[in-house]
Amino acid sequence: MHASVEEKEIIKGLHLETKEGEIHVLLGPNGAGKSILANVIMGHPGYSVTDGHLYFEEDDITEAKTNERGKKGLLLSNQAPEEIPGITMENFLKSTRTALTEEK
Repeated sequence: MHASVEEKEIIKGLHLETKEGEIHVLLGPNGAGKSILANVIMGHPGYSVTDGHLYFEEDDITEAKTNERGKKGLLLSNQAPEEIPGITMENFLKSTRTALTEEK
């Protein structure tokens, strides 16, 4: 996959495949492209895939909107999200799951 922001190619040929149950960690210095990759995966409108495709569970999500990706289970969080008084992270995640699956 190749991806760009403001017509500048940032990701220049990435192939990453993960299997169910695997955990992968991306490490690198500031400016290496970790956040850009996360934004590309989530479909941020400021970033575009210029070559290649993104697949999630065998579905091509390259053109999918962010909310469609979220409904499939892809989520992105800040390292230090703002606290909302009275709302725990557990309740937030449970509410998100209920909204996506309609199951409590």
